[in-house]
Amino acid sequence: MKHTKSKTEFCIYLSYPMHRDDEETFYNELQTCIDIGTEIKAWLIDWEKMYGLPKSYLYVPAEQELFIHRAYTANFLTEKQIAYINSKIIESSDLLILFSNYNPEKASSNILAEAKAAKEYKVPIYTMPDLSDIAISALKFAIKTIIKAGD
Repeated sequence: MKHTKSKTEFCIYLSYPMHRDDEETFYNELQTCIDIGTEIKAWLIDWEKMYGLPKSYLYVPAEQELFIHRAYTANFLTEKQIAYINSKIIESSDLLILFSNYNPEKASSNILAEAKAAKEYKVPIYTMPDLSDIAISALKFAIKTIIKAGD
């Protein structure tokens, strides 16, 4: 098995813009990113088989958003607490995929916080603007490079 932070898996955190102030926009973006997460998971499974890459785990924040959203609206969890939990997940990740046209001046607060956490914990960041063949090939190359660096 390749040497990664998790030792048995290659852990990836998928970061994408979230706008909690507008529920309709938020849930539409959430659904889009979950679909993107599903597509990326399928690529990762193929790469495990075709290229012998380690088993990959892709964390898509808010996939189980119902719990987080209800805990947040009931004031059981604050935005700061949610961000802290996400930063701890990033800390144990091997790669952060920033799925957006990243512009620090226009980025949402969650994107900025997640990118900051990745930099703090020295987790490589791959900016992925779309699911084009070029972006997918570059992601595969980024994963292989990170795994090789860990050997």
